[in-house]
Amino acid sequence: MPDKTIEWVLKKYTKKLMLLPGVVGIAQGEFENKLVIKVYVTRKTHELLQQVPANLEGYMVIVEESGKFQALGI
Repeated sequence: MPDKTIEWVLKKYTKKLMLLPGVVGIAQGEFENKLVIKVYVTRKTHELLQQVPANLEGYMVIVEESGKFQALGI
């Protein structure tokens, strides 16, 4: 069980993760009924996967290929 809340961990690491080339978003998610950190990337490459940690402060990190995010005109 992690010592910190996932919100605290996201606040601490989002800026650092967003600086990695190809990272387009960070979010809280769920996997097998556990809270996880999702890192969205334009393209999942071996080099990028080596730079993203497998876990942060006890929370599993899942990398998902999403392509580029684009705001919708509403």
